[in-house]
Order: sequence, then structure tokens, then C-alpha cells
Amino acid sequence: MDLGAGPWRTFFRVTLPGIAPGVLAAALLVFALSIDDYVITSFVAGVGSTTLPLQIYSMVRSGISPEINAVSTVLLVATALLLFAAWRLEQGGRARTAAVPAALGLGILAGPFVLVGPAAPADRVLNVFIWSGYLPPETVKTFEARHGVRVNVDLYDSLEALLAKVQAGNANYDVICPSNYAVEILLAQDLLQPLDRSALPHLVNVDPLWLDRDFDPGSRHTVPYFTGTCGIGYRKSKVGEVDSWEELWDPRWKGRILMLDDARETLGAALKRLGRSVNTADEPTLREAQRLLVVQKPLVRAYDSANFEDALLAGDVWLSQGWNGEFARVMDLDPDIAYVVPKEGSTTYLDSLAIPVGAPHPELAHAFLDFVMEAPVAAEICRSMRYTTPNRAAMALLPPQIRKHPAIFPPEEVLARTELLRDIGPATVLYDRLWTEVKTAR
Repeated sequence: MDLGAGPWRTFFRVTLPGIAPGVLAAALLVFALSIDDYVITSFVAGVGSTTLPLQIYSMVRSGISPEINAVSTVLLVATALLLFAAWRLEQGGRARTAAVPAALGLGILAGPFVLVGPAAPADRVLNVFIWSGYLPPETVKTFEARHGVRVNVDLYDSLEALLAKVQAGNANYDVICPSNYAVEILLAQDLLQPLDRSALPHLVNVDPLWLDRDFDPGSRHTVPYFTGTCGIGYRKSKVGEVDSWEELWDPRWKGRILMLDDARETLGAALKRLGRSVNTADEPTLREAQRLLVVQKPLVRAYDSANFEDALLAGDVWLSQGWNGEFARVMDLDPDIAYVVPKEGSTTYLDSLAIPVGAPHPELAHAFLDFVMEAPVAAEICRSMRYTTPNRAAMALLPPQIRKHPAIFPPEEVLARTELLRDIGPATVLYDRLWTEVKTAR
């Protein structure tokens, strides 16, 4: 400036080169923190604002897919380029030598957004909040084309995340997908709208077995979407035939056993081994189940609810507790893997679609609920997702290998020894405390 340069020229020729290492280091730090920011975003994000960390975390629940591998590769390459640029600046290199890798890194990160661009505006929008791995993209596109709408699909990875969002009122979703005991909680708090049955002509396709359950009498607030069971996936060549929860306590399989990281399901397995109900709130009984899990802990390789089927497929474990849909997918990939609901019994679940109170587009929500109950649509969803459809009319449209799949459609005698998980009210705190004690036990 003493020699006549203006403020802008001074900034770009002197100030910016001097502070560039710090600016780039701070940018990398903020970038790393944003990738790690899941919890806060999960609670405060609104409709249509599923960030990359939320998307990845939800997708991981259904296993490591090619999409996740691709995203991880892009992030790794971009971050490496930016780190190299920061290193060059810190070593005293000229800004121009660091500008090329920095620009490449930023270009890789920005490229997908530039290529895809913003979603086209639509006069009508439907906002859906659902489990990852539950709604095929093709189904969404078909509904959008038929009704001339745009569908925002946001994902969650646990019922606790769904309940927290709906209970806090930070929702504005038109359709949600709660499990049966979450329905009980939402109904008790008057957070679900009664359904207009006249707008749901395809409800007749649903098997009456799954309608009018006691958690939603008369099916006034929900329509069944997927059902399933929790059981044991195992490698036949390693452990032979399995039919009991006791196998997960067998010292022969030390280090080859995986249990879910889920208080209700894991304590439920111990309760079933004791011949008790998975919905008990009796503290002495729960303490006994906890002791069983503490005894078992030295045998367990991991507690994992996200990638249990991948661990079994890779051969890292030989026995794994888990849910049928994920095991059904890996059974198709490896005939050595089998699935069983133990003879002592287990849990079953019913995930339903519902319309929350305050939904901004209730008419479209009813149209979507009726759409997924159409036989061809329900069959396509079942074929893609490998979960059990409660839609009777869809059964005739499914290929034999799916209709006869023991994990997707277990026999009635197997279902007869399962229990629906129920809302246990204040006892939830006890379950969580006992489960925390199991995981921290030495």
C-alpha cells in the first residue's frame, strides 16, 4: 500500500498468501467436523435436508453398498488433495503450486452438485420419513410420474430418531413408518391422524392377520407395510444345524458370535432362552437375563446392529443375531448361510405407514399409502427390499424363490412362536440401564 497498491490488490498479493495455510487448515477442520456431525443434524434438520452424513449413516444399516464405497472413495481422494495443498503451503511453497490440488479437491466435492443440480420445482410435494432400505427409488419415481409430484424421502436409522423428530414437532412429514410399539407411543400422545378409509381402496389387499391389532384397534391410524422376525443367521459348514438360542452361548464358537447392539432384542434373546416374555417388565427376571448376557460376553466378537449380515457373509462370524430381511439378502449371495427363528421363540415386528398430525399434504399421503398397497407395487417393493410383505394380493406376483424363501416368508408354525415387541413404558429405562451394564462389564 505504501507503493500505491489498492486494498484489494494488497489483500490478494500479500495478506491472503500469508494467511492461506491457516485458512485452508481451518476449512479442512470444519469439513471434517461437518462429516462427523450426525446427532445434532438428525434432530434439527427439516424436510428434504438429509445431509451426506445422515444419508451414509442410514444406508449403512442395510450394509456396505457400492454407493457408500463410491462416496467414500470420492471423499478420500478430495481430502487427500486438500491435505496435500495445505502441506505445500505450510512448507512455504508458492500459492500457485497448492492451488491446483486444492482446486481439484474442491472440484471433486462440488462436481456432483453441479452435475445433478437442484430438484425441479413442483406444485405438489410429498414428504416421506422412512427406514433406509425400505423404499425402492423406482417406486418413488412411479408415484411421482403418476401424480405429478415431487417426493422428498428422508431416512432414519432408529425408531428413537423417528420418535424424537415427531415428538419435538420438527417434522412436517406427510408419511412416516413406525414399528408397532412406536405406534403405541405416538397414539398415546395423539401424534397420528385417523385415516380416511374411503381413500384407501387397496387396503383389501392386506392380509387380515396384520390388521386390527391391539396396538392400533381397527387399523384406524396405520396400514401394514413390512413385517419380519429376529433370529439367528449362521454358516452351516462351520456350526452345522442351529435351532436354539443356546448356540449363542456355546464356548466352541468363542469369537465367532455377533449380537445386536439393541437392548430390546438382545435382552429379548436371553429372556426367550429363559422361557420368558420379551415384553416383561419384571426386574428380577430382567436381572437374570442380564446375567446370561454377561456370561456370554467373552464369547461375543461384536455388538452390531448395522452390519451384522456383512460380518456373516465375510466369514468374520459364524453365528449372528439379526433381522430376517438382511439375512435374506446374504443368503441369496452365499448358500452356506441359513436363517432360523429359534425353537424357544423370538420377536417379530410390524412396520406400518402412518400420517402424523400436522402433515401438510394429507390427501397426497393417503394416495401414497394406497399406492404402495397396490399388488404390483407391493410385489416390486418386496422383490427389491427382501422384507416380508403383508400384502396378500402381491404374493401371486412374486417369483417362487421369494415366496418359498424361509427367511422372507417363514411358515405359520414359526410365526406362532414369536412375540411382537410392545411399548413397555417406564421399564424402557431399566432395559437401557441393564444393557449399558452388559456392554461395560469386564
